[in-house]
This record gives sequence, structure tokens and C-alpha cells, in this order.
Amino acid sequence: MVEFPVALRGAIGHAYILEGGLPDRLDIGRAFAKRLNCQGLADAATGQLNACDECLSCRVFESGNHPDIFFVSGTKATGIGVDDVRDQIVSKMTTQPFKYKYKIFIVDKAQTLTPAAQNALLKTIEEPAPYGVFLFLAEHVQTLLPTLLSRCVLVKLGETVNIPDAEAQALAEEVASTIAGMDILETMGLYRRFEPYKESRESVANLLDMIYLAYAKRITHAAAARENIQKIWYDSIAAIQHTKQILAQNGNFQLAIEIMLLKLSGVKEI
Repeated sequence: MVEFPVALRGAIGHAYILEGGLPDRLDIGRAFAKRLNCQGLADAATGQLNACDECLSCRVFESGNHPDIFFVSGTKATGIGVDDVRDQIVSKMTTQPFKYKYKIFIVDKAQTLTPAAQNALLKTIEEPAPYGVFLFLAEHVQTLLPTLLSRCVLVKLGETVNIPDAEAQALAEEVASTIAGMDILETMGLYRRFEPYKESRESVANLLDMIYLAYAKRITHAAAARENIQKIWYDSIAAIQHTKQILAQNGNFQLAIEIMLLKLSGVKEI
């Protein structure tokens, strides 16, 4: 049974990058895709259960002929190019799922996506169809453009991450829901709520993942309701991701969190 990382639990985002080696990234990517379209779960979006392996969707997936789950690959030795993206993703995204809840695109070796291919994906990811889910499986993310990275939930496989407690989940939702209306003093005061997480790298990474997913959920819900997707949501996702990278490199905790909070609040002059 595959154990899903914390960022793959709870609300379903529309685009993920699973960074890590084989077989982990492919095993987890396949299991996650199968679970999303599983018909045997009471609520596949909870992320707490694996696929049932018995329903029609699960059986068809294992046969390699699932009509709504696609494995994207490059047709040239140079990697996954713009024509591959247009033919295997963009053109298929224009139609509703054939039978199941989601159309899921699994892009293994995503680190080989050419810059042109990544740019060709941006509009599809920025204005996601409510049924579209992207899983980019990459050995590393160094070759992925910041514009693509900022629009995806980055999941680093192999890291030990605990399931967040209810207090962390509540704080994450509160931050995403209220910070845009805060002034500078209120934003700086919010830092005190983060201090208890300072001593544990796992705990703060967990909390940041939950805030990240809160914004991803807003993007997904807006797409489903055909509403405008606010640019600050993507900017916030990029800021959270950058903060995780700084803290992973033992950067100054208070400075990193305060700058992130200012960016999330929409303050320009920082």
C-alpha cells in the first residue's frame, strides 16, 4: 500500500510536481491518479484511503487502457517538446472526461520538458478545467521554469512529513482567508502564530504545505465555478515555495516567514 505524502492528502489541487527518484515518484503518481478516479471510495478527495482496486476505474487503469488517465512522454530524444504537450495534453483537455471524474495527465521525466513545452502548458494550468489534474514526475526541478513551478504544488518525495494537526490546518486556512485584508502591523503580528513551529523543520514544512494547498484549493474552486483566478494566489504559492527552500537551507526563520507573510498580504514594498 502506497503512503501518500501530506501534500497529496486533503483538498485536491490541479497541478503537482512529484520530485524524487524511481520507483517512488512513478509508484506514488500512479497510485494517486488511480485513487482520484476510484469509484469505490466514499470520498476520493479525502486523501486518507488508497484506491479500492476493485471498481471499473481501478481495473481499467491496471489494464493500461484508462480513457481519462494519460501518460505523457516525449517523442524525440531531446525530451518532451512543445508538440508533445499540444498533442498529448492541450488538445485532450478541451473535452470533458469520457466517463470518470478527472482527466489526469501523468508526465514522467518532467525535468526533460523543454522551455517551449513548459510555456505551452502555462495557459492550460493558469485556467484549469475543473476536471483537469496534472502530475509532473521529475527527478529534479532545476530545469523547470519558475512560472511552471509557482503554479504547482511541489512534493519532495523521501522527506519525512507528519500529517498536520488540526491547529496547523486551522492556521493555514485562516492565513489564506484573511491575510489579504491585513495591514503591515497586523501582518507582522501574525508571525507570532508561526513561532511554535520554529524548532521543527518537519512541522513548519507541514504548515507551509497546508497554506500552499489552501491557495491551490481556491484556484481549483474558482476554475470549477468559471470565476476569475486571482494573480495573487499564484504569487502566494510562489512565495510559500520560496520560503520552504530558504528554510530547508537553514535560512533565518523569522525573516523568511515575515517576508512571506508580507508577500501573501499583497504588500509591494518589501
